[in-house]
Amino acid sequence: MQKEQRSFFKSRTWITVLFIFGIALLIVGLGEMLLMPVDAQGNAAIPFVTFGFILIFAAGARLYRDENDFLQDERSRKIGAYGLSWSWFLTFIVLFGFFWLDYLGIYQPNAGALSVILILFMGVSAKVFQWYLFRK
Repeated sequence: MQKEQRSFFKSRTWITVLFIFGIALLIVGLGEMLLMPVDAQGNAAIPFVTFGFILIFAAGARLYRDENDFLQDERSRKIGAYGLSWSWFLTFIVLFGFFWLDYLGIYQPNAGALSVILILFMGVSAKVFQWYLFRK
């Protein structure tokens, strides 16, 4: 298999920059939590801590694994695309179900809860479909 040219944004250097940026965001958010009252106007501590933790977790996991794990061939790209398309379609069906639940008055979620449910559902279902299709 021919190794494709890697761009800077897929390199180990870029992942390290993201990891350090995540640490900086986490430190800024924790510092703001310590120095500012919680109910102060313009308090952005929680988003800083959240995004910092996510960047540290994602970039750290990528740095921990070997770079050869990320080589893709036609088969893995095709399976990834099929998994994502099935996930999108299933999320569309779930959204349609939420519409009918709201329309019939059975369950009326607020926008925040519905967004979190759909985002988590789409991510988890994409990984499940890809895992299933890779094992097939």
